[in-house]
Amino acid sequence: MQRLFILFSFCFICSQSFSVYGQALPQTSNQPRAYYVSTSGRDDNAGTRTRPFKSISRINRLVFSAGDTLCFRSNEEFLGSLKINLAATAEKPFVITSYGGGRANLNGGQKEALVFQGAHLVLKNINAKGWGRKGGNSTDGIRIKGEDIYIEGVKTEGFQKSGLELSDCTGAVVKKVTARYNGFSGIHVIGSMRSLSRNIIIQDCTTANNPGDPTNLTNHSGNGILVGFSDSVLIDHCTATNNGWDMPRKGNGPVGIWTYESNRVTIQYCISYRNRTAKGAKDGGGFDFDGGMTNSVMQYCLSYENEGAGYGLFQYNGASPWRNNMLRYCISINDATSTEGSGSIFMWSGDPDTSHFSDCLVYQNLVYNAVATAVQFEQESFNKGFFFYNNIFIGSGKIIDGPSSGERFAGNVWWTFKGNIRFRDYASLNQWADSTGQEKWNGQLVGKQVNPLLHGPFITRLTDPHKLHTLHEYQLRENTPVKNQGLDLYNLFQIPPAPHDFYGNKVPRGKGLEPGIAEIE
Repeated sequence: MQRLFILFSFCFICSQSFSVYGQALPQTSNQPRAYYVSTSGRDDNAGTRTRPFKSISRINRLVFSAGDTLCFRSNEEFLGSLKINLAATAEKPFVITSYGGGRANLNGGQKEALVFQGAHLVLKNINAKGWGRKGGNSTDGIRIKGEDIYIEGVKTEGFQKSGLELSDCTGAVVKKVTARYNGFSGIHVIGSMRSLSRNIIIQDCTTANNPGDPTNLTNHSGNGILVGFSDSVLIDHCTATNNGWDMPRKGNGPVGIWTYESNRVTIQYCISYRNRTAKGAKDGGGFDFDGGMTNSVMQYCLSYENEGAGYGLFQYNGASPWRNNMLRYCISINDATSTEGSGSIFMWSGDPDTSHFSDCLVYQNLVYNAVATAVQFEQESFNKGFFFYNNIFIGSGKIIDGPSSGERFAGNVWWTFKGNIRFRDYASLNQWADSTGQEKWNGQLVGKQVNPLLHGPFITRLTDPHKLHTLHEYQLRENTPVKNQGLDLYNLFQIPPAPHDFYGNKVPRGKGLEPGIAEIE
């Protein structure tokens, strides 16, 4: 309720000119003020709507107070780097926005478009531009450090580093941000080992065509949404596509939406598709829980046609322990199109201590892959307590590959769209189960090598996360042989039911669970 009041208040303030018959009203010390900026103004004006300031350099000389509003004329461009240091209050936030209908353009040129440090900021309906990751810019586009931050309706493009960076932030909401044509990342949330960023919501955002940082020759770049050293983060209904194609190096690479060294991160209802990496480099995947992740979940997401893994579960040597994470009710379609040794769901650990890469639930997912392995373990994939339950895996050739360590498969459905499938070095599910004990429970075979009879077809072009529920082709037909055949995850393994299946149906919907992402009656 307080946030709604704040937004209503700043919209009302921007509609007022604080003048009578063109004369500026006197300001009292406790009265919030609206400052206006237009390219048709003058820097010796009063900064009212009828007598606006002209330049960002003039704004940088102002001393703002809690409750003030800074309004830029829409559809005009303002060159310079806006820098503000202010601790406003929850009752009186500091507001930066546009007026006159549409969005104003803040052009940082070689530098940032906006740098804010402090507390209680509302940033709404602004475009941030730079001179391009190869055109002279060398910074982030919008860089914010502080607490109680609200950002909505912002577009940021043309910066060598990140389009939007939140650094050491506590309590931030980022909504409807479009970040494109940036180098390192579209949206970047970062803290530190000593000071985590906390309580972050990233919602309804799009990161597209962030190719890579041409100056970064030692690490990854070209990410969509990246979160590191953070706690309690929600990434919801976001999209990442065509990122990472111009990373200027080989080695570890970018991912569409991913996070590392963080706790309690939820990635849900997101689409990450056709992300890329440099030729001969690693990664280029859809989603990733990387080194040091704990107590986090990916759910209700769609990944397709990424050059790297659809869903990466990775632990690099030297990271904090990776444990207690979950991947459920997600879809991967034809991922790992070109990154060698990758797969739809891909496990890798550079740490030989299995306790540092442990306790992961991968259940009720759907994988279809005509170009690579459905489940891939890297040669270094030392894990402990990785459990794969009630998934549907459809592929050809080796449907699962790589060395075995601490993983356990039970209650999964395995099928081929063409030819035969192999289970590591075994020619059939029965051979694999009899030789290794995989897909058995209490000595009985619980996995199935059977056509689950999905509606199909399996190729998708969906780009709107709000339409994920329309993917009916991945639902089971009524005559499916796996109806009510999923393992009872709660009674067997004390895994609580998910809030609902991929389509919003209760779990279970009938007498028992179905494998895959969809319940049927």
